[in-house]
Amino acid sequence: MQIIVQFLVRYARQNIPYYALGLVMLFITNYAVVRIPTLIGDALTILGEPGPSVVAQGQGLARELMLWAVIVVVARTLSRVLFFNPGREVEFRIGLDLFRHLLRQQRPFYMRRKIGEIVSIATNDTSAARLLVGFAGLQVANVAFALPLHVYRMWVTDWVLTLWCLAPVAIGGIYTRQTVRSFYGLIRHSQERLARLSDRILESYAGIATTRAHVGERAIVERFDERNQDYLSLLLRIARIRAFAMPALGFSGLVATGIVLWVGGDRVIAGHMEIGDMATFTTLLISLVGLLMSLAWVLAAISRGIVSLGRIDDVMQTPVELPPVTEADFELRAAPALELRALSFSYPDDPEPALADISISLAPGATLGIFGRTGAGKTTLINLLARVYTPAPGAVLIDGRDMIGVELDVLRRAMAVVPQDPFLFSTTLRENIRLRGERSRRGPDDDDAVARDEQDDDPRLQQVLEEACLVDDLRNLPSGLDTVVGERGVMLSGGQRQRTALARALYQRPHLLLLDDVLSAVDQGTEARLVAAIRGLQGARGEHHAGAPTTVIVSHRTSVLEHADEIVVLERGRITERGTHAELLARGGHYAETHLHQSAQGEDGAAHG
Repeated sequence: MQIIVQFLVRYARQNIPYYALGLVMLFITNYAVVRIPTLIGDALTILGEPGPSVVAQGQGLARELMLWAVIVVVARTLSRVLFFNPGREVEFRIGLDLFRHLLRQQRPFYMRRKIGEIVSIATNDTSAARLLVGFAGLQVANVAFALPLHVYRMWVTDWVLTLWCLAPVAIGGIYTRQTVRSFYGLIRHSQERLARLSDRILESYAGIATTRAHVGERAIVERFDERNQDYLSLLLRIARIRAFAMPALGFSGLVATGIVLWVGGDRVIAGHMEIGDMATFTTLLISLVGLLMSLAWVLAAISRGIVSLGRIDDVMQTPVELPPVTEADFELRAAPALELRALSFSYPDDPEPALADISISLAPGATLGIFGRTGAGKTTLINLLARVYTPAPGAVLIDGRDMIGVELDVLRRAMAVVPQDPFLFSTTLRENIRLRGERSRRGPDDDDAVARDEQDDDPRLQQVLEEACLVDDLRNLPSGLDTVVGERGVMLSGGQRQRTALARALYQRPHLLLLDDVLSAVDQGTEARLVAAIRGLQGARGEHHAGAPTTVIVSHRTSVLEHADEIVVLERGRITERGTHAELLARGGHYAETHLHQSAQGEDGAAHG
C-alpha cells in the first residue's frame, strides 16, 4: 500500500483535476444508469393503468429516457478519456524516469541484473502501472459509485427482495475476492519468468551469428522452449483461476435472478409489488451482476499493477553508486594532465587484484601506450579512467584534481572512449558517427534529402572519415553515409566497426581520448594510416599543443605504440616495464621480444604477398 501511495503522490498528483472531473462524469453515468430502469418501470406501471393521460405520460417518459441515454453515452466517454489519458502520461513519465535512472547506473548494477529483466520492467511493468491508474482506477471508482446507487434504488423499490437477492451475490463476491488474492504471488512469478524469457530471447538474438557458426540452433530452440513452456504453464494457472472466478459471480447472479423471479413474482401476484417495480428491480440486478463480474478483471489488473510497481520501485530505489561531487566548478582544459597514484582495483568477489600499485604521470597533450598480454589489466585501466568503474579516492588525478570528485557529466563530455568491441546503433553510419546530438536543426517534416545535403557540407565529418580511413569503404556501401548498419553494426566488418567507433570519437574533438585496442581488426596498411591520423592530432598543431587531446592507447601491437611518449607494460595488473619504444627495445624484455616476433611476422607476410 505504501508503494501505491508514493506512486500516486509522485505521478498522479498533477492529474488530480482530470481525475476529479472524471469522477463527476462517472457519478453522472451511474446515476443515469440507475435512473433508466426506473423510467422503464414507470412506463410499464402507466401502461397497466389505462386512462386519458397515458399517451402524454408515455411520451414524457420516452423523451426523458432518450435524454438520459444520451447523457450516459457522453458522460461515459468523457470519464474514460479523463482517466485513460492521464494513465498514458503516467506511463510516459515512469518510463522516462526509469530510463534516466538506468543511464546513471554504473557497471556493477548491470553485472547484477539481466538485460531481459530490465527490458521487461521498462515495457510490461510500466504498461501495468498505466492500467492501474487508468483502467483499474476507473473501474474501482465506477464500482464505488454504482454499488451504493444500485443497492439504494433496489432497496427503495423493494427492500424484502433486496435482502433475498443480495445474499448469493455477496457470497459470490467474497469467493471472487479470496480467489483473486492468489493472483498476487502468481503474477509476481509470471513477470519474473517473463523477464527470464526476454533475457533468453535477447541473448539468442545477439548471438545468432555464433549460434549458426556452431550449428547450435537446436540447443537454443530447446532452451527457449523450456522457458517458454514454464511461462505458459504459469499463465494457464492464472487463466484457470480467472475462469473459475468470473463464473462464480455469474452463477451467483443467475441464482439472484432466479430468486427475483420466484419471490418477486409471488409478491406481484400477491399485490405487494407492481409489475413496473419488478422490471426495474430485475434490470438493476442484471446491471449490478455485470458490474461485479468485471470486478474480477479489475482485481487482477490491480494485483498486476501492485507487483509491477514493486519491481519498478526496486530498480528506482537502487542507489547510483557515485561518490559526492567535490569539484563542482571544475572544467577540463583542452588537454588535461593525467596522473595515477598507486592505483589498485579488484572486482567484486575476486580476491586477486586486477590492478596493483599503478603510478603514471602524463603531461598535457601527451600519448600513453599500454601494452600487455590478455588479462593483464589493460581494459580495466581504461574503464577506471573512463569512470566505468570508480577508482579509489586520490588514485586518479586529472589536471591535479581528484577524478572521482569531478561531476561525471563534465568528465564524460570532455572525453571519448573507443572500446575494443565497439557498439553501433541500428541506424545510419552518419548518425552513428554524429552520436552526441551534433545534428542539423531541422523540423520533423523537412525532406531527408535536404538534411543529407546539409550534413554533407560538414567539414568536420569529412575530416574524421579521412582520419578513420572510411572514405574508401563508403564507396562500397549501398547508400554511403546513409547506409543502415544493422543491429550492432552487423552489416559492417570488424575493422569497419572499429574505424566507425574511432571516427565517432574523433568527431567529438575530445580533450581526453581513450583507445582500447581499437586497431586489432585492421590490416597493417590501414593500421599505419590510422596511427598517423592519431599522431596527427598532436603533430598538426605542434607536439603537445594545448589543443591536442591527451591520449591513452591500449594495444597488443607494438607498431601502434611506438610513437607514444611513454609505454607501460602490464603483467597481472602490475607495471613490469616502462619507457619509450626505443628504451623498451634496448631493455630486451617482453615488449622487445614481442616487437621482434611481430616484425618477423610482418616481413613474412610482405614476402608472401
